[in-house]
Amino acid sequence: MHISMTLLLCMFITLKSHANPQYRVTILVDESYPPYTYYSNGELKGIYVDLVKQAARLIDDKYLVELHPVPWKRGVSALQNGEAFALMPPYVHIKRRPFIWPYSVPLLEEVIVAFCNQGFSLKRIDSEDTTASPINVGLNAGYMILDDVLRQAHKQSKIHLWENKDTFSNVMKLAKKRIDCYVNDRLSTLLGLRNLKRIHPELDLSNIVEDRVILRRTAHIGYVKDATDRYPYKHDFIEKMDEALQTVLATQAIELSDQ
Repeated sequence: MHISMTLLLCMFITLKSHANPQYRVTILVDESYPPYTYYSNGELKGIYVDLVKQAARLIDDKYLVELHPVPWKRGVSALQNGEAFALMPPYVHIKRRPFIWPYSVPLLEEVIVAFCNQGFSLKRIDSEDTTASPINVGLNAGYMILDDVLRQAHKQSKIHLWENKDTFSNVMKLAKKRIDCYVNDRLSTLLGLRNLKRIHPELDLSNIVEDRVILRRTAHIGYVKDATDRYPYKHDFIEKMDEALQTVLATQAIELSDQ
């Protein structure tokens, strides 16, 4: 009886230690990037949030993953200053953000497009001279999503760039013609326009058209470079999270193909 109780106690301790994660890992998340990541009614939501939550469940024997919403520029600064472990969902900018390395496996590919008010276009900005009256282009604060043509146009003062807080702020300014064009992910912009029309039905959005595809980028979890002294689990976590994300993404692909 004594031996049996001892065995049961040992089993209980083993199971309990296995059930408790060894590390608590915080990932900062853009709080205003619907439908991918956004904070609403006290809850962090979005396509990428769901993906990472599902992946986190696959590694919760060792890691307790916490997602913390922040303004995008604050999240980028936190990684730059070494104050955070990870951020979601940056694109890969190795030269412009050397403080982020490595990146997770891709979450999804986003299509970056320009939406413009009729009468304005970025399609031939490389061959047209708009310096006398530069085109005002809105961007989400902290997002670097210009192609080479637009970067050159900015250097040549053919366009003026205006960083605004988020998608909703930009589509509002686009609708009120305070900016001429807005560059962002297509799906996020369309959702922003739909929400704007719902909240402000008096606004006429018929003048806003999709102008051109700027580029295609994959979104990731970006990790602070080096810092293994502060985060000794870094390499192991990245490996396990990547494996878990690939499992979740593969499962979703199979489910979509069966529909």
